[in-house]
Amino acid sequence: MTINKLSEVQVQFADTWLKRLVGLLAHRSLGDNEAMYFCPGGSIHTIGMRFPIDVVYLDHHKKVLKVEVEMRPFRLSFAPKGTCSVLELSAGNVKRTGISLEDTLEFG
Repeated sequence: MTINKLSEVQVQFADTWLKRLVGLLAHRSLGDNEAMYFCPGGSIHTIGMRFPIDVVYLDHHKKVLKVEVEMRPFRLSFAPKGTCSVLELSAGNVKRTGISLEDTLEFG
């Protein structure tokens, strides 16, 4: 297990019902150093989005359970068992930051 510190990524917290409802739908794009963290979080969709994203499903310790790379608009992705939160990053950020399964993430 590796601890991956995302110090170069600016994380926005979707920690209210309204912020989780709107999510990234209100954005025209997402910068290379930007992400949105949904807590609580679960399965997601990109219906209505205008750009692809990387999606990271996390357990209650922020351990990576599943990664979706370059998820295009108008797609669905189902959370694995044990998911407590979801980190959505700009497409390519998972590779750039070295996030992989079993990593524990630190941010915010």
